[in-house]
Amino acid sequence: MRSLPRAGVAVLAVVGLALLAACSGETTPSPETTASASATASAAAPSDTTAGLAAAREYERNGQYEEAVAAYQGVIQQADGQTQQQARYDLALTYITIERYDDAVAELEAYVDAKPSPEDKQRARFLLGRTYATLGETDKARRSLEDYADDEGPATVYAHLELAQLLIQEGRYAKAAQELEKALTLDVPPSLEPTLLLRLADTYQEAGDDKEAIQWYDKLLQKSPSDDYKALALSRIASLSRSLGDGERWRQALLDILEKYPESPQAPNALDSLLAAEVPLDLLTQGIFHYRQRAYDEALAAFDSFLAGNPPAPQAAVAHYYRGVIREGKNELEEALADYEACLQLDPGGDSAEDAALARALLLEEVDRPLEAAAAYEQFWQAYRDSPWAARAAFLSGLIPYRASDPTAVSAAWEEMLDAFASPEQRAQAHLWLGQTALLFLDDPEGAAAHFQQALEAAAASFYGLRAEAWLGDQAAVALPVGPEGTIAAAAPDWEATEGWMASRWGPEAVAASMSPLELPAWQRGQELQRLGLAREATNEFLSLIDQSRSQPWSLYRLARALHDLGLTHMAARAATALLQSPDVRLEQAPRALLELAYPLDYLPLIDAAAAENGLSPLILLAVIRQESFFDPTAGSPAGALGLTQVMPTTGSEIAAELNIEDFSTLDLMRPLVSIRFGAHYLHSQLDLFNGNLFLALAAYNGGPGNASRWWESLPAADMDLFVELMDITETRTFVKVVLENYAMYRFLYGGAAQPSLLASPGP
Repeated sequence: MRSLPRAGVAVLAVVGLALLAACSGETTPSPETTASASATASAAAPSDTTAGLAAAREYERNGQYEEAVAAYQGVIQQADGQTQQQARYDLALTYITIERYDDAVAELEAYVDAKPSPEDKQRARFLLGRTYATLGETDKARRSLEDYADDEGPATVYAHLELAQLLIQEGRYAKAAQELEKALTLDVPPSLEPTLLLRLADTYQEAGDDKEAIQWYDKLLQKSPSDDYKALALSRIASLSRSLGDGERWRQALLDILEKYPESPQAPNALDSLLAAEVPLDLLTQGIFHYRQRAYDEALAAFDSFLAGNPPAPQAAVAHYYRGVIREGKNELEEALADYEACLQLDPGGDSAEDAALARALLLEEVDRPLEAAAAYEQFWQAYRDSPWAARAAFLSGLIPYRASDPTAVSAAWEEMLDAFASPEQRAQAHLWLGQTALLFLDDPEGAAAHFQQALEAAAASFYGLRAEAWLGDQAAVALPVGPEGTIAAAAPDWEATEGWMASRWGPEAVAASMSPLELPAWQRGQELQRLGLAREATNEFLSLIDQSRSQPWSLYRLARALHDLGLTHMAARAATALLQSPDVRLEQAPRALLELAYPLDYLPLIDAAAAENGLSPLILLAVIRQESFFDPTAGSPAGALGLTQVMPTTGSEIAAELNIEDFSTLDLMRPLVSIRFGAHYLHSQLDLFNGNLFLALAAYNGGPGNASRWWESLPAADMDLFVELMDITETRTFVKVVLENYAMYRFLYGGAAQPSLLASPGP
């Protein structure tokens, strides 16, 4: 990994100087002095080496690796004792991050020679083992990792895995299998178990012990929650079964791949192998396979042939559903509708019926048959109330007559929605739109105000509650996300009041809490992995603890506090958010200390600098980052977006060119100072494109400016609420709503607003 191009950090040089000044008690230099000082800022070291160490760590955390290296070196030269040792260890971690492995080894060896505590020594041994392995010095790597494993440190399971990988590279499969089996006898993290099982099965296969390998692939098949692992295990089982002459097991494994995991990379080879062996495959299975592989013409031909044979109704219904999806993709809309209707008629309670019912409703709206669409949406949510789409369908059954100016049908649909759905946000949504109906169509301002007030009472801090506040204020101006908003700082947390609030809801901690998550092995492993610089592995451990604690408010509270104390802001925010999502918790009434954990101020110097550069409020950047990554700089999306602000690599390259940054690399997006600056630039550009309209800019940030323009141009008149609801990309609609909710909460916590609000001048 390279260091950040100098053009990328020049604008943020003041951040580093401010950090050093803050740590050493000096005054922050004026903007006029930073230009000349920036060239030497990274080499400067404060007289207080403890403060220098803190500044170095902040540089490293921000992704300013050159500056971090220089600052750590300065501390090592000036300090002695524990401070020098801490700087040396942290410098080694930074060297590993930027792939200067020889330098990392030198620092770690010096660290060990200085006789640290036994725990610290073993931790250095683990890092030495991984680093020596990267350098190809396998004997040294093995000895170091064996030292850690023999001492049974918290990350011993990871040490066994590292040792096994070294032994596999040397062709010592029996010894590697022993290491992996040792690892599996330990308390294995759920996220690591499939990897261990796969490595062990592969090791036995490499050793030529096919029967033992099959047994371990079977265990992987049984225990892994991942379809990817299961398809891979079946593929390996099929291959080994064939070599052992077990044709029945071979055939069944391949059929299982086709039927259960048709989207997997192993599926095409499974189909080819079965066809080559003349194993009879029904056309429905072939059609679904081709569909999942996006070979739509082949899929359509298979479904046509299958249906021509007059199959039983349940199978015919499945074929009609898939054929409908393909025809819809080909813009054969009436034919697609006919297929969806055939699916529902043939097997109304079948596996494909729910999907077909929803697809039919959506398509009826698209082909401009609104009355039928509204009826179809109502039929859908009445039949499938447990569907994640049920509440949305109920809302759309009212939105269609709303757009057709039919207030009677509107009121009937949304009143029925109020009776059927109990979540605060769903109730706030129904009341908001019933209020708009009363105001716009029924000339009933008092009735409208009553509905808006009920929306506020249901969920004041939700998007719909915030919009109800705007309607009560006669559509008062939305606070613009531009310019400074005064001093932004967190209040001193009142934990005593917070714990009193919790006890009033869930009882005293000693009674309500089960075993503390801080007593579980995963907590110890997570801390150890964090100290070893294995951030992703540590995150997996902490996420598992949060998931285990979701039904235990006191456990979540203690976990959030402990994660915050470790400096893991993103993990503390997730734990606190899980606590605040407990039933009957009204977000706007929760203790401020908990809210500040869930809506943290992190990377604030970088955010302030990027906001100032782009004329933005820091609070809107905080709101975007919270939704995009929860302040996790290593975050990545399935689509390929990276970093705190989830910038796509192609967009990152365009932004780098606009900012005249040369030699940009996709990996730079994982550096907070780059990600924050690029995200701020992109948001500013969308605000410029859409004349400062925050709703459109956020829609463009997530869904692209083309989609934002398309949705806006489809409106009969400027209507921000309708604009949000007409977004046909669920992710973008959710993104816009949640970022605006975040922005309102950040304005309340840190911007001086009296309550969560989007209004320019919220009421008292």
